[in-house]
Amino acid sequence: MRTKSTCWDELAAAAWIDPTIITKETSLFMDIDISHTGGYGNVLVWAPGSQPGLGEQLVHVQQDLDKEKFDRMFMDLMSHPATNAHK
Repeated sequence: MRTKSTCWDELAAAAWIDPTIITKETSLFMDIDISHTGGYGNVLVWAPGSQPGLGEQLVHVQQDLDKEKFDRMFMDLMSHPATNAHK
């Protein structure tokens, strides 16, 4: 399974299920532009030590993953029959 599209939600869920799927990460300070201007919604990040110090949060940014492990996990989970969770 190789596509050009990115499965952001699926990757986040897979990393929650098995954090070892992430092979490289870094810590950055992050903030979201909520100024109601043209930049509204932009994600702003800074390397530690270069952040402006206005309440930014330190976050873990996933940079790489074990692609084969992700593919196997995704295909395995998506091939299971749906449960009756919404009865």
